[in-house]
Amino acid sequence: MHEYDLQIDPPAAYLSLQLIHPENGRIVTFRAKIDTGASMSVLPRTAVVDLGLTPSGDIFVSGFDRQVTQLPLYTVTFQIEGYIFPSREVTVSPRQDVLLGRDLLNHFILTLDGKNRTFNLIDP
Repeated sequence: MHEYDLQIDPPAAYLSLQLIHPENGRIVTFRAKIDTGASMSVLPRTAVVDLGLTPSGDIFVSGFDRQVTQLPLYTVTFQIEGYIFPSREVTVSPRQDVLLGRDLLNHFILTLDGKNRTFNLIDP
């Protein structure tokens, strides 16, 4: 069981995860915001720099504002709650944390208890 980050207004579900360079094995730890509205996970630019990732392609994306933008794709391995997700394609934005989207969340059972400000993320 995890607790929401109460420093965010409104409080939000965050967890710690590891990002692993798929070729050289370099590992960095980041906070990740759980976002069930995001179809794709997004890395902060600092993670790309810290890991030394190079673009593997491009993708056209649109956010809540519905503006289509072309962004670089990166391949990274995720370790979430002890589970390894190798060679996942993600994009990048000028954020401070990882945005954990449905591309990875759909591998878990996610229970959000907003009333008690807790959540659980388990593998069935």
